[in-house]
Amino acid sequence: MPIHNDQRPRLRGRGPYKPLGLILAAFLILGVLYSVLNPLFEAPDEVWHYEYVRWLVEGHGLPRPEQVGHAPWHQEGSQPPLYYLIAAALTRPIPTENAAQVIRYNPHAAMGHPEAFGNKNVMVHGRADAWPWHGVALAAHLIRFFSLVLGAITVIATYGTALAIFPGRPILAILAASLVAFNPQFLFLSAAVNNDNLVVAASAVGLWVCVSLLKRDDPSGDVSPASWALLGLLVGVAALAKLSGLALAGLAGLTLLMVAWQRRSWRTLLGGGIIMVAVAGAVAGWWYWRNWQLYGDPLGLRAMFDVLPRRSEPPTVDELLARAQGVWRSTWAVFGWFNVLADDWLYAIYTTLSLIGLMGLVVAWPWRWLQKKEKARTETSPTWVTLAQLALLMVWILVIFLALLNWARMRYPQGRLLFPAISAMAILLGLGLSAWLPRKRTTLWAALLGAGLLFLAAWAPWRWIAPAYAAPTLLPVGTELPNPLAVDFGDRARLLGYQIETPEVQPGQRAILTLYWQALRPMDRDYSVFLHLVDDNGIVQAQRDSYPASGALATSDWPLQAIIPDREAIDIPETAPAPARLRLDMGLYDYATGQRLPVGQDDHWTLGYITLRSKPGTSGLPNALFINFDDQIALVGFDFDRRVMRPGETLGLTLWWEALTVPKKDYVAFVHLVLPPDAVWAQQDQMPQRGQAPTSTWQPGQRVEDHYQLTLPDQAPPGVYFVEIGLYDPATFKRLPVNFSDKGIVLGQVKVEPLFRKSSNQ
Repeated sequence: MPIHNDQRPRLRGRGPYKPLGLILAAFLILGVLYSVLNPLFEAPDEVWHYEYVRWLVEGHGLPRPEQVGHAPWHQEGSQPPLYYLIAAALTRPIPTENAAQVIRYNPHAAMGHPEAFGNKNVMVHGRADAWPWHGVALAAHLIRFFSLVLGAITVIATYGTALAIFPGRPILAILAASLVAFNPQFLFLSAAVNNDNLVVAASAVGLWVCVSLLKRDDPSGDVSPASWALLGLLVGVAALAKLSGLALAGLAGLTLLMVAWQRRSWRTLLGGGIIMVAVAGAVAGWWYWRNWQLYGDPLGLRAMFDVLPRRSEPPTVDELLARAQGVWRSTWAVFGWFNVLADDWLYAIYTTLSLIGLMGLVVAWPWRWLQKKEKARTETSPTWVTLAQLALLMVWILVIFLALLNWARMRYPQGRLLFPAISAMAILLGLGLSAWLPRKRTTLWAALLGAGLLFLAAWAPWRWIAPAYAAPTLLPVGTELPNPLAVDFGDRARLLGYQIETPEVQPGQRAILTLYWQALRPMDRDYSVFLHLVDDNGIVQAQRDSYPASGALATSDWPLQAIIPDREAIDIPETAPAPARLRLDMGLYDYATGQRLPVGQDDHWTLGYITLRSKPGTSGLPNALFINFDDQIALVGFDFDRRVMRPGETLGLTLWWEALTVPKKDYVAFVHLVLPPDAVWAQQDQMPQRGQAPTSTWQPGQRVEDHYQLTLPDQAPPGVYFVEIGLYDPATFKRLPVNFSDKGIVLGQVKVEPLFRKSSNQ
């Protein structure tokens, strides 16, 4: 028997779907806005997703094992290819010979560091990717619009799924669709080149089909083969879009079991299963068979992890809990390459909204249901089928969450990995929110909530995305500048002036300054600015390397008749020795070769001096700081007895520890004197106070003074060494982590001079 009308995921009647048109129109307008305001390839992995598409357009074919780790698509070539094949077909007519001019990496990019000053851009942007688009820029934006269409499909599926579960409650469908369409993170992803968009859309439509198949009026009715074929097709599409799409097969199988049990029909179970497996296998099976033949791994994870290595150890429960905030935030609004955050108040709004929705789902909605059940059964009262559909949504959310948790054991979790279940999450959240809405004027309150979500989504790209990549406003030649000068760097650039905004700083703070440049002639390469803070011993205590304007305006894009303001900031390490007077040296160099542009007879220019003040505090310790070792012990101060030494001499180091609790074990402290990158020339490992103060005897708040001596051998080469310290368990050699990292803590630097110096007369 054919499937009943209300079992099909289609638009039934025009009335309930009129609001969907408005939501879709707003979503598409916002999506275009996000696509335009977010510079090209400034979404996570976007440049590698595009490089895979370009690879296919250029006729290289699907990747082979020998290309893994060498092709420009990084790890993306190991992924199922459907999204990339469609994108390649869309962009094949567009010539992309200008790829080298558009795809320019910023070597100083602050990926994953939202606290960084500037350099949010992973790519260098200039004339080649500006409007009007052509070549690579045109092709990439066309793929972004394709992604936006996939996002629109997800919004439609969310609306349709909500109506399939609650056909008499269009307000719920409006709320659910709004929660998806006006989620800034979903808009950001939908306006980027990313295969997540296809697996999210296929999952959302697949969930719509699943909940529709559970709905029936005729107990003896059967489901048409076409319905199972459609579900199998969606499983195949999802599995051929991304590995996480394989999870949809489990949801489809669960739906099949529920429908077969509902009808008490073995025919439904066997027939539907055969059809789904056959269709899904025909669509995606070849890819997994190919992986098996090429890599010995049907999932292709071996190829992925050759480029993107697994974590050496799975995260602890504490680390997972600490990273949960990042996952939550990146479900709503984390932009760029995880380095552009929204203000805290925005996350507070979404968290509050979610908590209200969750409480409504757990408390308010069941209470309303029980009240209605006592009075009379109404159209909106949930039936067994409704509860089964809601259970399916919850199971789907749980499956995707467990998949995210499994990924977190291998790599680092992100909120977008939850988006295959975004429609289910939005429907349940909308159900909880609607349970609190007043019975009178429900439509008005729902409209106000949707309008608020729309406003936040529309404001986000202007408030956080666009400013992160904005180039400085150029000044006309002749503008009066602070500290005017005329210092030429080679025959390419001239420093016209500068301003040091923070002449006095403390360890852990930033020294901020602005340089004013002028191009002397067009430049064919992108030079980096270096800024060094050098102490009296010639040791660089802090430095910054960046493309000009904190990465926002590369030298190859400098106009000739303008002054370029270049605002920079130097982060002073917490361990920088204070007080001190630091010399500020600066210059320009070619990042690829390290070659500096000459300044007269020198290779740098000294701008002036910055005073480094000691941190105020009551500890009375030198170089006071606070480094937390696994919430057990903190390093609260340190001191070197010298900063310059020669081979054969001994560096005296004093550490001050403080117990944060009673330490679990008797830990050993290690102190290394290291010549970069990792040559250890002197070290000392001991329990504090040479074993006289074992850590397990410390009491909370107790402070322990600890002394070490590091003697360099006579053959130690000259150079600038760094002092590295840490704590470890002598039984297992496992180090106590600091911020979930077991890398040693660098306390400072020591200059090692040659053992013998030639006299000036030689």
